[in-house]
Amino acid sequence: MIRARVVCYLVWGFCCAPGFARTWTNSEGRKLEAEFVSSDATTVTLKMQGKDVQYPLAKLSPADREFIAAEKSKPAAPTGERLGLKMEARLFPAAEEAFKDRDRKAVLEGFKAGAFKEISKGTPETWLQRDDAKDVCRMYVPASYNGTVPYGLVLFINPGHGGIPAHWRALFDELKLIVVSADNVGNDQPMIRRVLLSMDALATAEKQYKIDPKRRVVSGLSGGGHMAMLTAAMYPDYFLGAISHAAQSYLPSYSANGGHFPGLELRDFKRGDRGKLKWVVVSGDKDFNYAEIQKTSGQWEDAKLTYRFINIPGMGHVNAEAGPMKEALQWVGL
Repeated sequence: MIRARVVCYLVWGFCCAPGFARTWTNSEGRKLEAEFVSSDATTVTLKMQGKDVQYPLAKLSPADREFIAAEKSKPAAPTGERLGLKMEARLFPAAEEAFKDRDRKAVLEGFKAGAFKEISKGTPETWLQRDDAKDVCRMYVPASYNGTVPYGLVLFINPGHGGIPAHWRALFDELKLIVVSADNVGNDQPMIRRVLLSMDALATAEKQYKIDPKRRVVSGLSGGGHMAMLTAAMYPDYFLGAISHAAQSYLPSYSANGGHFPGLELRDFKRGDRGKLKWVVVSGDKDFNYAEIQKTSGQWEDAKLTYRFINIPGMGHVNAEAGPMKEALQWVGL
């Protein structure tokens, strides 16, 4: 019965979600896409279409059996706080690939047209350059992670230095979330560079850990909150939504320069993957941005976007406490 199910998948050429699957070949030369889960002395467990399917090791190609042996011999992935990690992966090493997408190209053109005077701070080529000593990232990985099941991911963007808020760790443990944050993405850096470097941090986390592509959120504090919103807008196929702490973001309809989303129009927020995103701002009455957040929240709601303002009495210009952060994460879909 198991063999019949596997043959069925082979015939139909089922393909798993990107980031999990590899191509397997059986002894008859047939191929399928599936995720490696585990293996014992005689059987391999593969995940296809969300279901675990067992298959005899002896019926796989020699290359597949070598892959399994290598996977089983790998040391356990590190957990806990990890600092100064080299960017092991690049989402887009070259500018022609980074801005090939129509909407990302439109954002780039918006900055080139003068938005935030970004073009005076470099070029797409310089924004993609990396300094291995400075352009590193940090992660927090729950101790429960063992590589057998994928975890969700939070990409966190800082306005300067400060790392990943330690008071969220128990929450990340509870929700099975790995958190990654790029260094050297402060408010003094060009905005697109901050986005690109943060996405390289995401790619690095996904190279080292098993991440569920349906459980990814981008978040940030203050200027990093603006960047979280812009990152989601530029890469809507990567995220469920964006969570901004103590920072409003102006919609494209706000100004001729496109608000905080140069090159995009309000209608772009209502189509395709971007139209499915959820947007959250968390702040309170002790935040100097509070009045502006209240005003812009009305604009997001009037635009009929999937938006929520979580109003925390007494909260200042800081990251939210764990309770409101959990509320935001769960509302977005984690």
